[in-house]
Formats: sequence, C-alpha cells, structure tokens
Amino acid sequence: MRLLQKLIFGTGLALAIGSAWAGVSQQQADQLGKSLTPWGADPAGNADKTIPAYTGGLPTTTAPDGWTKGSGRYDLGPYDGEKPLFSITASNYEKYADRLSAGSIAMLKKSPQFRMDVYQTHRSVAHSSNWLSHCKTNAVKANISSTANGFSDAYSCVPFPIPTTGAEVMWNMATTDLWGVDTAIRQSTWYIDASGHLTDVGQLDVEFAQPYQDPKKDALDGGAYRLQVGTWIGPPSQVGQKILQRVPVDYDKSGTVTWVYFPGQRRTRVAPDYTYDTPIAPDGGVINYDELFGFAGALDRYDFKLAGKKEIYVMYNANRMIFAPTDKMLAKNVINPDVSRWELHRVWVVEATLKAGKRHVQPRRTLYIDEDTWACVATDAYDQGGTLFKVGFYPVVPLWDQQYFGQGMIFYDLSKGSTYIEAHNRSNDFIKGSEQLTDINKFTPAALTSSGLR
Repeated sequence: MRLLQKLIFGTGLALAIGSAWAGVSQQQADQLGKSLTPWGADPAGNADKTIPAYTGGLPTTTAPDGWTKGSGRYDLGPYDGEKPLFSITASNYEKYADRLSAGSIAMLKKSPQFRMDVYQTHRSVAHSSNWLSHCKTNAVKANISSTANGFSDAYSCVPFPIPTTGAEVMWNMATTDLWGVDTAIRQSTWYIDASGHLTDVGQLDVEFAQPYQDPKKDALDGGAYRLQVGTWIGPPSQVGQKILQRVPVDYDKSGTVTWVYFPGQRRTRVAPDYTYDTPIAPDGGVINYDELFGFAGALDRYDFKLAGKKEIYVMYNANRMIFAPTDKMLAKNVINPDVSRWELHRVWVVEATLKAGKRHVQPRRTLYIDEDTWACVATDAYDQGGTLFKVGFYPVVPLWDQQYFGQGMIFYDLSKGSTYIEAHNRSNDFIKGSEQLTDINKFTPAALTSSGLR
C-alpha cells in the first residue's frame, strides 16, 4: 500500500476535523520528491496507463503555433490538435459511472446537449521553484488550529502536502498557486436561463497579491495570505464598483474582511455579510460567496471528511473552453461540448457536512480536488432534502510561461435549469501575472477610494 493510503486509512485520522495536528514526521516528509511529488501527488501513472506519470508539467519554453508570449491570452493550447478518445453521453454513461462525479451523471441524464468528450490525459501544470522549495518544510512544521479554522507555520507551498484530514485538504486548496504571486486578470461572467437566453452579468478586472507566496521572503507577515481587488468595467449599471478582500490565514483570529466602493457615493464601506451563503449581488445573485472556485472562506460551518482518492473525468487543459468566443461557448444552456475537454485525473474527495446548530443553504457538499494542483475541479451541492441541486465544474488551464495555473467556473442549477459561467471569452479578456510581488499598498480601503475618484 502506498504511503498516502497508509496515512489516510491506516491511522484513522482522515475522518473529521477537530483536534490540532502538527505536521508529519521528517521520515514521512522525506518521501516528498521521491515516492510523492514535492507537493504530495502520486508521481506514477495508473495501472491501465490512462493517467501518465508526472514529468514536470509544461516547460516555460512551450509555445503553441500562433501563441503570443506575454499577451495574457491562452486561446491556443499545446494539445489543440488532439482528437477525443471517446464520448460519454446519456446513452452510455453507465459504462463509465465509476469515473464520474454525481454532478456529471446528473447533467448527462438531464440535458440532451451535455456531452463529455474525453481526451488523452496530460499532467501539464508546472510549479515555480520558489513554491516547491517550501513543501517539505511545511509538511513537518505546519500546524492546523484546534478548530481547523486556521493554520500556522507554513509558507508558499501548500501547508499540508501529506494531508490526513479533510480540513487540511481544504487549506491546501485555499493556498495553492492558482493565479500565482501577483496577477491581473480580466474575466467575463454570464447567466443562461433554462430557455437558453444569455445575460451578460459583467466584466471584471481583478488584481491578486498573495503575500504567502512572496519569493523574497520565507514567512508570512501579518494575517492575510491573499489580497484582491475587483473592479467592474461592465455592464453599465456596475461600472466603477469595486470590491477589496483580505483573506486570513486564521478565521478564528480574523474573518475575511471585505470593503466595497460605490461610485455613486464615492465611499468605501466595510461589507461584513459578504461571506458564506450570501449571494453575490453583482453576479446576479446566482452563486454564493463561499462557492467561488469550489469553496472559499471559513471552514467553521462544516465538518470536512476526507474520503480518499478517486480517478474521475474533469475539465482539464481547458484553453479552448475558457477562451471560447461567446458565440461558440454554448450549446443552448450548457457549455458547448465541441470546445470542452475532459481528461481522467486523480482527485482527493472531501465530504462537507453541515455541523449541528449551523445554517447553510447547502447542508452537504462533495468537493473533488486535483492532486497535481490542489485546485477544486468539481463540486456537488445538496439541498435541505438531500437532493443534488447544483453542480460545479472548474476547468484548469496551465499557464506554462508563468509556472502556475488559472481556472474558470461553471455552475449548473438543476432545479432551475440555469447556468452560470465565469471565463475569459471576450476578446479583451486576459490572464497576466508575475512571480514578483509588487506594491501591496494598493490593497487598502484608502487606495480603493482614491482609485475610484474621477
């Protein structure tokens, strides 16, 4: 049995959160970079060779024909010439059911337009040398709090590369190198109702700074591991509105602090309710704050159980879909299968169950977290009656020239028949980043107000 299986199933620790855990032994940590990748994935392929060995991801020299380095556009991918190996549809999904999430099965059964074209698997995401250099140290030194609502003594790489609890996996997901150290993106959001009517929800400029990954340091200053500012540049009703968030490393000490700038008032205000299952108003209220990229925010309302690893089909190397022009993005009210790419990858499965006495519109959630990125790649959400009602997919895009990755978001509401998409499919959308942290002084309420004045 592999080391991870021994840790997860042999110790009895991979069950519920609740007690503090101070890392693994040095002997266990020494397996990172040997029987495990530096961040804790299995470097070997699977038995039937449908998942290859990890060989380092795409190099920085990757340059698909026609691609312009520095453009922030990844329309063109290195695997665009490949053809699907097979397709999964409503008529044959039972043949592949053991490698499908509950949400994938639900969509195949519900929507005639939903089809999963499965391609050759590529473990394409690479990580920076700075990020990789801290993984083994984190494995030994990182501490999760007694409530599992925070962690300490970790830096840059995920804090728990050899996780033993669901909460540790959730913290790895929260602190992975999605978007890198210092990144600016322009993204577009769309809502499609059951009849297929498309609504432009908005276009947003977002700046991320992740002090937790600053290559000039080896420890986190202060309590925020990520800072971000979003500015709406469309539609007209939202233009100029801004949102600033400071995301803490320990929610028991400080919750997510959010400020909002309203251009009509020229004032910046604290927004204490922009958390948990509060709907995101500028996005039409169709997703909640803690649904962003699978899960966001404090862990205190759920018990997180680590159910082990599984091989499932997920949206990966999704350049064509993430950057697809709007007229090619959809097939009625689902993502157009012709621009979608599904691959078989190993994921951690975490079951989130609402704690006694807590409230949430989603009492149970299943999260599928990719072993090569620690990114959530799919979610299933259940209502008060235990019925699956919302399905999430988060396509992964390797940013080969920057040595990290980006993602999009797709939510299918099974009860309403509607779809929400966040991608980069306008011609002026982009993802641009740097491994060097720039001025973080712009991530303050005063800077937010001054930047909004005209």
